[in-house]
Amino acid sequence: MRIDRIEGYLVRIPLKKEFRFADAPARYCESVVLRIDGEGASGWSEVTPGASPILTADWSGATYLTLRDCVVPMLAELRAVANAKALDDAFKTIKGNNFAKAAVETAWQDLDARIKGVPLWKALGAQKKPIKLGLTFDRSVERDEFFKELARAVQEQYARVTLKLRPGWDVQVVNFSRLDSPSWLQLQVDVEGGLDMELHADTLYRMDDFFLTFVEQPLNPRDFVAHAMLKNSMRTPICLDESIESLEDAKIAFDLESCKFVCLKSDRVGGLSNALDIARFAKTNEINAYAGFELGTSLAWRAVLALAAAIDSPFTTDYLRFDELLEYDLIPQLTPTLVEEPGDEKHPPRSFRYVELWDEPGLGAEPNLEEMSKYVLDKFEIKV
Repeated sequence: MRIDRIEGYLVRIPLKKEFRFADAPARYCESVVLRIDGEGASGWSEVTPGASPILTADWSGATYLTLRDCVVPMLAELRAVANAKALDDAFKTIKGNNFAKAAVETAWQDLDARIKGVPLWKALGAQKKPIKLGLTFDRSVERDEFFKELARAVQEQYARVTLKLRPGWDVQVVNFSRLDSPSWLQLQVDVEGGLDMELHADTLYRMDDFFLTFVEQPLNPRDFVAHAMLKNSMRTPICLDESIESLEDAKIAFDLESCKFVCLKSDRVGGLSNALDIARFAKTNEINAYAGFELGTSLAWRAVLALAAAIDSPFTTDYLRFDELLEYDLIPQLTPTLVEEPGDEKHPPRSFRYVELWDEPGLGAEPNLEEMSKYVLDKFEIKV
């Protein structure tokens, strides 16, 4: 495929309410948008490392500069790209900076799908089916508001709720959440690597009392051994998120038996192809994978949905109420609907919130550049 032009945008969109990353407040959604033009079409991507290096070493400002000054000039030198593997090979000399690599790979995948006239999820090998959704409650929510929102999630029939813990709001909130929610609600806990096995052992072991689907990233992301020790001493499964930045990380987690679940984020592992490789490895080795999502717009979320469809996970995919969170969304939102699941001998039929996949080529939509320009902090363009 011939490449004619690449544009990059550093975008900052105000939030209607505060969001938190690893207990740090965020008042806007800062992301990097990339556009690749070739063969009469445009491919798009949005990567969302956050406005500061809190969850990982990557952050939006650094990702934008890495794209502008390093990755995109290398892409321009290629002039044409045959497949996603060729991109991965071309960027092997760049250490880390997975979000920048993912921006290029996802935009190329979108462009390729648009040229072929198929939706991105289909180009990744998925069959069309609705994607089951779950909500996450961050640490900025006050207790009264939290329980109100928990009741709303149950009423609206989201199948899963993830609670992000913080000091002073952990065991008690999980306990009340379990007592106040129906048995069908999947309850998960996300710690974002914020606990220490020695200092917070009591908190961690209490999680076994609440019949959680899993505890996500309880310890330091790079400490696979400590996660393996914790996994062997708890009934509740362990899910790794920030720990998994590559297929090699997934192999280490498997060899050490550090987890039973993996939260897959294609941005964090360098693109959709790498994420699919990890998903295939996980499935072969009986590790459950699901598609996760941080703070971003519907442009980034559609790539997450394409990944979720391609890995065909039975577990829920992360969802944000974009209209309640973002002042502006880059592309039209996909609206969740109720889909009835068949029952069995033990469970009656029940409806849950799903989202239908789109039929249009690629990601199915693209930003309005005039409207997006109101939120652009910086922009670059390279013609090939």
